[in-house]
Amino acid sequence: MPKCGNLGALLGLCLLEISFAVAPNRLAFAAEPQETVPVVLWVGGFAHDFDAFARILSQRLPERAPIRIEVVRDADFLQRPRSERPAVILMDHCYQSAQGVLDAQQKANLLEWVRGGVGVVAVHASYYSFPEWKEIRELYGSRFIKHEKVDQYIVGKFIDRSHPITKDLPETFRLRSELYQSTPLPADCHLLAVAKDEGTTAEHPSVWTRNYGRGRVVTILPAHWPDAYQVREFQQLIANSVLWAAGRREQ
Repeated sequence: MPKCGNLGALLGLCLLEISFAVAPNRLAFAAEPQETVPVVLWVGGFAHDFDAFARILSQRLPERAPIRIEVVRDADFLQRPRSERPAVILMDHCYQSAQGVLDAQQKANLLEWVRGGVGVVAVHASYYSFPEWKEIRELYGSRFIKHEKVDQYIVGKFIDRSHPITKDLPETFRLRSELYQSTPLPADCHLLAVAKDEGTTAEHPSVWTRNYGRGRVVTILPAHWPDAYQVREFQQLIANSVLWAAGRREQ
């Protein structure tokens, strides 16, 4: 069983699955704008507890930032008129194929929306979703290659401490999850964090941003287990990412 560090004491709990190493004086979160950001949280697929993800995020993210979450379990929202589009699509799904999930018009609409300025925050397996759909890889700038075993620890670190997404977060993290490996990130991606299997030295991109037209995209690869979503700092990472993708977090 992993031992609780300073963060465990601060939170008043000791999670088996995930622990964060926190630098002194880095726990105060920055003040956020008051205008509520409308977010569609798109969940579904296989191999993950998406009901738990939806429940935790829809309850906790509004506590971390002025975010209004609507949970959806299909792509019908992509047919809404412009006036009803969200500011950000928070994707947390895992689909083996787009067949039966997205039709041709919904695919086109998703890319059009993001090019037009709708933000995207893609968490964990949503980076893997729709492996045969080449165009969606342009949102991330890279593509999934493989992941290691699920039942092991990964350790990571934020390498850009000045970015609006990361400046009020712990410097390092440790969690039981699967380590995603990707093709090399292109130069127009902004790498925020790297991760590696505990006890090894090979680091892989873990969190990064990219612009797609006028849309801002954040890719967050950790978080296979619901326990990760219960951790305050991980919730804040997602909340910060949503605000940045919406153009509401610049300082």
